[in-house]
Amino acid sequence: MVRTVGIDAGDYSIKAVELEGNYKKVRLLACSSERLADDPAGEEARATALAELAGGMLNGAKMIGEVVLGQACREAVLRTIDVPFKGAEAIRKVIKSEVESAIHSHAVDEMVVDFHEVGGVADGSRVIVAAVPKQGLRTTLSALERAKVEPQQVDLDTMALFRVADWCGAFQAAVGQPADAEGGAVLDLGKREPVTAVLDLGARSTRILLVEGSRLLDMRSMRLGDAGIVDALVRSHGLSLEVARNAVRACLEGKTDFQAEVAEQPAAAVGEVEAEADAVAPAAAVMRQVVIAHADVEQERVAFVQRLHRELVRFLASTGRAGDVRNLWVTGGASRLEGVAAMLEDLFGIAPKTLDVLGDPKLKHSLSPEDAERFGSSIAVAVGLALANLGGPVGYDFRREDLAFTRGFDRVKFPLAIACMVALFAAVVFGVRMSRQLENLEYRIGLTYQGKEADPKKPKFYGQVNPVLRLGTLTDDRYFKFQEGSRNYGYKELLADVMAKPVAERIKFIRDRLRRALELKQKESGIYEEVSLESGLAVMERFFEVLHKSEGALGKYLLCTLELSMRATPGRDVSGRFLQCRFAFRGDDFRDRNAALRQMFDDECKNPDSPFQKVEESIGGDLPFRDGAEKGVSGSYYDLKLHVRESFQPFGVGQ
Repeated sequence: MVRTVGIDAGDYSIKAVELEGNYKKVRLLACSSERLADDPAGEEARATALAELAGGMLNGAKMIGEVVLGQACREAVLRTIDVPFKGAEAIRKVIKSEVESAIHSHAVDEMVVDFHEVGGVADGSRVIVAAVPKQGLRTTLSALERAKVEPQQVDLDTMALFRVADWCGAFQAAVGQPADAEGGAVLDLGKREPVTAVLDLGARSTRILLVEGSRLLDMRSMRLGDAGIVDALVRSHGLSLEVARNAVRACLEGKTDFQAEVAEQPAAAVGEVEAEADAVAPAAAVMRQVVIAHADVEQERVAFVQRLHRELVRFLASTGRAGDVRNLWVTGGASRLEGVAAMLEDLFGIAPKTLDVLGDPKLKHSLSPEDAERFGSSIAVAVGLALANLGGPVGYDFRREDLAFTRGFDRVKFPLAIACMVALFAAVVFGVRMSRQLENLEYRIGLTYQGKEADPKKPKFYGQVNPVLRLGTLTDDRYFKFQEGSRNYGYKELLADVMAKPVAERIKFIRDRLRRALELKQKESGIYEEVSLESGLAVMERFFEVLHKSEGALGKYLLCTLELSMRATPGRDVSGRFLQCRFAFRGDDFRDRNAALRQMFDDECKNPDSPFQKVEESIGGDLPFRDGAEKGVSGSYYDLKLHVRESFQPFGVGQ
């Protein structure tokens, strides 16, 4: 389901709704309305305050749909013109140049221009053009972006009012109206259809539409609202907006005077130099008693109704359709103000009907009766904005040219392309590095020599393969030649097979061939001996593993001699194989370090996987330093002899 958010932002308040569904069946998911407590100074400060308020509202109510922002019609320049083109695409290409001669207050290049078709004429189309200054809109959008709110579309608030009135069924389709060749309505300027008027009476503005049948005839937004009553009290009594609002509400609803004690900041002495804000201690607030007479508020209410009547008369007179209004729909908070309904009925000659958005059966919601009463008269424009993404009459969109909305991918596609290039370069560098490492490993294992002197019949190898294949025993048929299947397998066949194997498998293959030769020789001689080709290497590896683990306890030492014998000469309870070495320890604690060394190898001998059987007890003892340039150096040499087991796994269990 489509989810969409409409934001109706005024000068001092914001209404936001979240809808889900389609144009015929909608569900209200969230609704919120907030007002600024203070009056920010300056356009940018007000935009920032409203944007922060909007961000807090959307986050608090968890509204996540696509956002449509309402642009105040009073900030736009409206012109109804005829253009010699038909079709939205053709009109859009020339609309800016067509309307340029009709706008004198601004340079068209500094405005965002859009249009709404209201019918066809004999040789083209009639459109209502709306042009909005870029600077003000850019300020609003930048403030919203800082507040993490990104409107995908910006529509006129009066167009949103038209859309929600159409959705509520306030208009009836024109019947019997002629059509042009493309199916569009052709204006018959000599025939007048009944007109429907729609008014949204807000706190700071009054929006009015005139609709002929279902065709938008004219629209206007006037800087006039019931907040003028509040502003009069702010000026006359020096009150804050919040206190003035409470006073007006109390006087009009209770028909009594309003009394309150408010704080007043004392004025600075004349000639006093202002200090830095962070260096001056805040002055204590001075309290004063304020009394607002009900008669004063009532006088301001009557004045507002009179001003509203006067402005509506002027608007209707300018359209020349005052006598054609047959239906009157009203919404907005000021529509409930005492005297407004009577004034409208007197002006239009018909009783106004309430545009009840929440009461429409096409809208489902879960608001309480109190919330429905509170929001019902103020969210019509916000609902109309949200409906822009669900269908209905096509409105305006001022997110064009340099203010066009760019989605997340469009914003990051260039940095993403750079990142991909860097990643590709890094991958190439990494690949080259891994290739070099692989090449080095192949050299260490046994890559085939490819030099100028290379002989295919007598190949040479690098790394570990070279010394193995150069052994004289492999070239001697007495030691390495056996029957395999129907052929004799010797050194020549071994070279051919090694050449055919991948470099990584050559050592393992040679080992397997040697083991096969050993098995056949043992079978032939009938003498079997537990011989592991890696036995000597395994003994040395385990010996240095123990030394490495014992570095912390031994400290610095010198390994003077090392002798390894893997010849089996059985006698007593040992195999005859041994590893003997001499250590030199320097320092006063040389005996303790030697004891630690022997203890570590005693523990190693107890390990059943160890190649060491036991430590020779008869070998050892202090051999003090007797030579060298330094005299009187404390320390000693120590001999260590380790007996190697008769049989053991070369590299531990399972290897």
